[in-house]
Amino acid sequence: MTTRTPLVLVADADTNVTELARRELKRHGIRVVAAASGERALRVAEQQRPDLVLLSTTLPGVPGLEVLRRLRAQGPLPAILIAASSGVGRPTRNLSHGDVLTRPFTGADLTARVVEALGKAPSSLASRVTVGGLDIDLEHRTAARDGHEIALTRTEWALLTYLGHSLGQTLTSGDILSEVWGPEYRDDLQFLRVWISRLRSKLAAGTTMSTIRTVHGVGYAFDPEVAQQHVTMRVAVTR
Repeated sequence: MTTRTPLVLVADADTNVTELARRELKRHGIRVVAAASGERALRVAEQQRPDLVLLSTTLPGVPGLEVLRRLRAQGPLPAILIAASSGVGRPTRNLSHGDVLTRPFTGADLTARVVEALGKAPSSLASRVTVGGLDIDLEHRTAARDGHEIALTRTEWALLTYLGHSLGQTLTSGDILSEVWGPEYRDDLQFLRVWISRLRSKLAAGTTMSTIRTVHGVGYAFDPEVAQQHVTMRVAVTR
């Protein structure tokens, strides 16, 4: 069983909007990645595959509606559009594109719409990973392989929790460093490599399974299901 928290891409040039989304959605266990232009939104969406996009209709560069058209050409994707309003700014709906939030809106408006669009309440999200003999409970901070406890340091737990809450999704090295150690570490890629290596070694516990996948030039993803599939394929080939 593997579960992960949803990822929301917020594409808006207004940093007040992106910070509001980060603050409010983080409280509900939802991760946010931001983009300040249409081109950047398309790149981030390709790299990280968000579960929902929150798009300004007045994005610099590629307009929000065009960004949404290109993303949906690759498959279904829930979306909430952020539009200017000449009135008071009540949230409205647009059935052809998805929900529309008119400016100004509150954090409660945004959160309610995101939760509804994702189709699940954040409080119902599990935080446990069980695959290939590996059992990790992020909520209770326990980890074991084949029934044997894996002892992790406080820092290793912080790193694993950040990766695990975005199961299967690529996190940039800079974001990992900033979140786990602080913004002053954002560019210390070698420092992160050392910690990733330590955590990989402990989670593998003498096996060949690598649960943390390196995405070259971008960052890392906690992807135990993919690792288990690779192990199964190697076993099948050697038989």
